[in-house]
Amino acid sequence: MLRAIGVIDCFSEEFPALGVREVARRVGLPSSTAGRLLATLTRAGVLTKNAAMRKYMLGPRVLAWAELYTDALDVRARAVPILERLRRATGETVTLYVLDGDERVCVERLEGPQNIRAVVRLGQRMPCYAGAGGKVLLAFLPAELQRAMLARITFTRFTSKTIASSARLERECAMILQQGYATSVGERFAGASAIAAPVLGPDGSIIAAVNVSGPSDRFTGARQKLCIRRVTQAARDVSRAMGYRGIRR
Repeated sequence: MLRAIGVIDCFSEEFPALGVREVARRVGLPSSTAGRLLATLTRAGVLTKNAAMRKYMLGPRVLAWAELYTDALDVRARAVPILERLRRATGETVTLYVLDGDERVCVERLEGPQNIRAVVRLGQRMPCYAGAGGKVLLAFLPAELQRAMLARITFTRFTSKTIASSARLERECAMILQQGYATSVGERFAGASAIAAPVLGPDGSIIAAVNVSGPSDRFTGARQKLCIRRVTQAARDVSRAMGYRGIRR
C-alpha cells in the first residue's frame, strides 16, 4: 500500500506524465516492480496510460476522490450549526454521512445528552443497506448508479431486521425517494433506531445524509413524527446552504 502511494505521489504539476523508469527512479524500486504497481493502479482507474507516449498520468478515480473530499469538507462546515440545532431540538445523537464507494462514512458526529445514546465514530465506514443514513444515500442516487450499486452488494445480517435482499432494498429505496426520508429500527444494532434525510447539491444530486439515532423506545409515536419533521427540515436547511434550489437530478 505504501509503495502504491509513493508511486501516486510521483505525479505533480511539474511532472504530470511519467514513464516506468522515471517512476522506478523516484520511488527507488526496480523497474519491474514499478511496472507492476503502475499496471495495477491503471486497472483500478487511479492512473491512465498514454500508449503512444508510454507514460502514465493520474486517472479519473483521483478526481472522484478529490471531489468527495472537497464536498465532504464543504458540507460539513456548512452543516455543523444546523446539526447543532437539530441535536438541541431532538436530544439525540446527530451524524452526517457521505457516500464513499459502496459505503457510507461518518464525517460529523454530535452526541446527544442522554445517558443511553447511539455512538458512531468519526470516519467510521458502514454499509448502505443497513441503517437510515445509508439507505437515504442509496435511494437518492441516479437510477443507473443505484442499480449498479445494488448489484454489487453482498448482504450481511447484523440483526434479524437487517435488509438481506436487493429486491427488498430496491422497494425500500423507492419508498424513501417518494417520502423524502428514511427510518430504520434495529437494522444494525438491536434496539437502536434512526431517521435520516438527504442533503442535495445545486444540481439536485445527493451530497450527504443528516441522521438522528438513539434507542428505539425513544423513536415511537408523536416523538418519532417530531424527529422526522426536525430531521427533514435540517436536511433542507443544509441543502439550501449548499446551493440547492429545488430541482432534483
